[in-house]
Amino acid sequence: MLRRMTRTASRFALLLLAVAIVSCAPATVQEKKVVQISYTGTLADGSVFSQSDKDKPLEFLVGGGRIIPALEKALVGLKVGDKKKISVKAADAYGDYDKAALQEVPNGPYPVKIAEVKEKTVVVDFNHPLAGKDLTFDVVVVKIRDATAAELAPAAPQAGGNPAPAETGKK
Repeated sequence: MLRRMTRTASRFALLLLAVAIVSCAPATVQEKKVVQISYTGTLADGSVFSQSDKDKPLEFLVGGGRIIPALEKALVGLKVGDKKKISVKAADAYGDYDKAALQEVPNGPYPVKIAEVKEKTVVVDFNHPLAGKDLTFDVVVVKIRDATAAELAPAAPQAGGNPAPAETGKK
């Protein structure tokens, strides 16, 4: 009888230890978490198109639609301190370059890229500057925390930090 009680107590102690270990497991990047990352975004030629400030990582709500979905998906499961190189194809970033987004307009001030100047008109490029380009992000997860109720509210503004390297919203 004593032997059976000792075995039961030992099993119970092991179960409690397992529960304690699981509950102390490090947080991972997942839905409804606010994550801070330091990153450098580069193009195929190695040129940097975006990066976080050295002392101010990018902070965003996972699932909040603030960064490129393919980038966010590649971060899921990472823990604080994890580093990862993430490649995002053009089609999954800002879309392929669309020649139909080139339009001829009369000369005048427009907040777009001028592709060509003609005698009486200019050809304006309405593509996102990174359209048609594969992107690579070197990322370090800096911090992970639970989102607050306000951050999870549908109309809540996003968590603070730098502008996202890739605001969503393909053309």
